[in-house]
Amino acid sequence: MTRKTLMSLTAAAVLAVNTAGLTAHGEAGLFMIGDVNCDGLVDSLDASCVLDAYASVSSGHESPLYSYEESAGDVNGDGKLDATDASMILSYYAWALVSDEKAIFSDFLEQNGLEQRKTVGETAQNTGEAPQSQPTEVQQAVEASDFEYTLPRIDSEYEEWFWVGDSRTVGLSRYVAIDNVAKVGAGIGLFRNNYDQICQIRNKTVIINLGVNDLDSGAYLRLYNSLPDEFLDNNKVIFLSVNPCDCGYSYLNSRIEAFNNAMRDGLDSRITFLDSYTYLMWNGYGTTDGLHYTSNTYIDIYNFVYDSIFLPEE
Repeated sequence: MTRKTLMSLTAAAVLAVNTAGLTAHGEAGLFMIGDVNCDGLVDSLDASCVLDAYASVSSGHESPLYSYEESAGDVNGDGKLDATDASMILSYYAWALVSDEKAIFSDFLEQNGLEQRKTVGETAQNTGEAPQSQPTEVQQAVEASDFEYTLPRIDSEYEEWFWVGDSRTVGLSRYVAIDNVAKVGAGIGLFRNNYDQICQIRNKTVIINLGVNDLDSGAYLRLYNSLPDEFLDNNKVIFLSVNPCDCGYSYLNSRIEAFNNAMRDGLDSRITFLDSYTYLMWNGYGTTDGLHYTSNTYIDIYNFVYDSIFLPEE
């Protein structure tokens, strides 16, 4: 077959953007929900960080936290840090101490009937109403999602491809017309929320590009390895490794490497692990903020996936 890659930035830029009708909210970043100090744990120290930031802002001072730390601490997704977020973190911490299973913060939210709600501005935009004051009780802090998944229109270069991902997939879709369900700040919850519909896909190459926002390999392995046989046997399922970051976020690469290694060693044999992380470290890459990539790098990632799938057949 003839090898075809996107070598022209001009041609790539004119391709249509397709985000499957999802409205992105929240700030993209490499963080685990609730882990404000980025030590790999969600505990009372994180709640203290939230309360310190809340006190500083309330008194007219700037927040002492970096933007990605604020994103991690805004567990109810209302765009601000306050006592509600701290209370939810402490509630999770107390629950995790007595839980028999290793559960991440999103598991805690789901088991307690909670979901990350839409931001105030997003809700107002959808309803046409002025933003209203938000409830402050923990049980009211997060509203159940009313998002209904529908398969997007097939308009990508390769109709048999379908991507599931986070903000890095959203970024890729700005330069390559890929069919996808992707959302800024997405983690394992995106796949769980759309599990039934995703599992109905047949005869496609399903490329999963999640994990950058919640580096918990155990949770992802349990999810992917429990996918139905009908899905795994009737699609080519690919897990794309979490890719590297640089600048002020480069210290997180050791966590990313550990996550990727665990995924590579633990995935069901019917799921292909594509090591784009090692490729980018060898090939070189550029970021716009340490977390998200330049147009050249997004196209390099796309070409790497293409070559990995098609090159052996040439």
